[in-house]
Amino acid sequence: MDNGNEITSRHCRFLNEGYFHKLYEAFIAAFSDYVIPFALTETQFRNHINLNAVDLERTMGYFEGDRLIGFSLNGFGEWNSRPTVYDAGTGVLPDFRRQGVSERMFETMIPKFISEGIEQWLLEVIATNSAAIKLYEKLGFSSVRELVLLQFDTKIIASGKMPGNIVIHDIDVPDWELLTTFWDGNTSWQNSVAAVERSRHMKRILGAYLNGKCVGYIVFSSKFGRVAQLAVHKHHRGQGIGKALMVAMQAETDAGFSVQIINLDKSITGAMSFFRKLGFYETLGQYEMSMQM
Repeated sequence: MDNGNEITSRHCRFLNEGYFHKLYEAFIAAFSDYVIPFALTETQFRNHINLNAVDLERTMGYFEGDRLIGFSLNGFGEWNSRPTVYDAGTGVLPDFRRQGVSERMFETMIPKFISEGIEQWLLEVIATNSAAIKLYEKLGFSSVRELVLLQFDTKIIASGKMPGNIVIHDIDVPDWELLTTFWDGNTSWQNSVAAVERSRHMKRILGAYLNGKCVGYIVFSSKFGRVAQLAVHKHHRGQGIGKALMVAMQAETDAGFSVQIINLDKSITGAMSFFRKLGFYETLGQYEMSMQM
């Protein structure tokens, strides 16, 4: 093919629901050689879109002719009280990388989102992915904090003492105003209260109650052992409540799945110490990056 024709056949445009299957196929192809391959089913991909508040009509596609060779999944919401776009996955098919595809998509998206009142862009990038980090820094992103994925592969053993009158049961209607007072820091976008509410059909929330009052809770993905949130009231720590919640969660996890703590802020030293004492180890580090617009 003539190089000029090849270049002119490439173009960006925003997508819509009608591109879902083509977008799914491109997502699988783009992340097939990623540090952690995303082998999602179509249903899991749909869940990923819903969890992250992705708007397909404001998701960008990069085409060569009719072939989707690059994309940027964009979620929208409030972050730190500011209108925010969240990058839920920017990918380029392997044969088309290092050809300016991502830059072209961002150059097209940025002015549109600014005109819509978006004030910042948020994303996460694997700490060892130096090429992606360099690209995002070139676009104007800077690192905000380091997030880690922790994992535990065996059975968490209940041990030590815990108040005998602690009762653990499901929370059907969470009182987020109360529960967030247990926090020592902020969650990532995909573990936020808004994300939990968007994915409630996939989540379990267990609370630890002392004399009828909630003093700790855990949010996790049913069956898969993925913890989104875990927190204990500051006056009730060191009593085995957090560990009891983890044991109760693991009892709901299907065999063959390791327990994972997804995107924990590494600077929350109390939480990091708690999980390390349980035997969790770090499997992945990411930088949360943002760009003010």
